[in-house]
Amino acid sequence: MSTETTTRITEFIIVGQDRPTALTLLGIVPAPVDPTARAMYLEEIGVDAADLMATVYTRYAPTAQEAVDQVLATLRTQYRADTYGLLDPDRALTRTRETTVTGKATVVSGIRDAGYLIRATAAPGEPSFALTGVPFRNLGSNWIRDRVRAGVINSGQVWPMCTVTVDVTTRKDRSEITCIGSSGLDLAIACATLAASGQLPEECLAGAALVGELGLDGGVRVPYGLPSTVRRIVDGGTTTVLVPTSAVKDLAHTGARLIGVGSLTEALAVLAGHWHHAGCAHCDRGITAAHRPCTPDVLCQACLTDAPF
Repeated sequence: MSTETTTRITEFIIVGQDRPTALTLLGIVPAPVDPTARAMYLEEIGVDAADLMATVYTRYAPTAQEAVDQVLATLRTQYRADTYGLLDPDRALTRTRETTVTGKATVVSGIRDAGYLIRATAAPGEPSFALTGVPFRNLGSNWIRDRVRAGVINSGQVWPMCTVTVDVTTRKDRSEITCIGSSGLDLAIACATLAASGQLPEECLAGAALVGELGLDGGVRVPYGLPSTVRRIVDGGTTTVLVPTSAVKDLAHTGARLIGVGSLTEALAVLAGHWHHAGCAHCDRGITAAHRPCTPDVLCQACLTDAPF
């Protein structure tokens, strides 16, 4: 009887930005086994990679790390550089691990014509990013997905290598809604996705609305109709709103408690530190490290202990 161990060879799809001195690894996943699903996935990820000025590689190997090593060997030959390697290898290794996340997150956002609830889920499965319920279809939905994915990756976050579904819902009659200001949903979709995939505690999203368009570099930009959007969110009962820093002065008349953020990274820091929870002795003074949040009615124990009253 043979005692030889059979090594399973898997096809991996690798996405990276190759530079003359190092490779920035953006993602690596096993390729779908079904030929049709594989072709569709390669087509979709090819479009996303082009937006990021990245390259898609396919390699057969026993492990994801060995597949990456094959790509690096090819690039060392191409650039004639024996020292060619991964940029930020410690972080890159986290991108090669299979993601088995099952999570969900909800956050408030809005556009000029309606307030929205953003619900994101992340579940094991072939990597995908489905976006439903946006105020316009087809091409507009693709634009949002492209901005969000690029903004997350270029902010140094890890895009979840699993099945991500984001549902955008409103109570308003959709026949009365236009697409004006729809890019303002970007920030909320990005943060909900990261929370659903376990990179931000879900409770950090409570108590505030998020409105801002994401640039491909992760910057937060002003969407069209922002003053009307913020007023509509306040009328819906959410009084704390994260908005682009450059718009804070122009929104003073809206009656909202405004927190300006200049980038996705800054927004995540605000949310993770719970600086947005009104009535919290720590948050209002902005002098604490991250802590579990207060609810709108009940302060956390740390705040009850240190509150200046």
